[in-house]
Amino acid sequence: MKDYIRWPLVVVMIIVLMGLYHWAKALDLHDVRKVYDGDTIQLDDGRKIRLIGVDAPEVKSPYSEEEPFGLQSKRYLSKLLLGKKVYIKTAAVQYDKYGRTLAYVYMDDVLLNGRIIKDGWARAYVRFDYEYRDLFISYEKEAKARGIGIWSQE
Repeated sequence: MKDYIRWPLVVVMIIVLMGLYHWAKALDLHDVRKVYDGDTIQLDDGRKIRLIGVDAPEVKSPYSEEEPFGLQSKRYLSKLLLGKKVYIKTAAVQYDKYGRTLAYVYMDDVLLNGRIIKDGWARAYVRFDYEYRDLFISYEKEAKARGIGIWSQE
């Protein structure tokens, strides 16, 4: 191949690779290393992520007593996420009062914040406004109507 053709191709490839690198970095792709409960996880970079809009039952910890279905909610989220690749999208307010990163967590094209509510293992958090609030409330109503997860004994 002639040099006058090869060099422009090399430059184009470098630009494409740099673009892909920045795109991947913007997705904030990470492995899930730990699941604390049904609404809090830890990523491979050490960050604790609090799932925006999700209010899962508490598990027994130094900070809280176990609530009904707390362990089942944690197990559900662990099965979905532990060791899997996820990407996060942070909110305008990036941290809660405990220093956890507030984020929407995606695996492939699935918004896991909504999935845990839709599958009945958490409630929609309604104390403040956020992007998917109405959707999460409708997921909770659907799970309640179906009597699944935490709604199975009501």
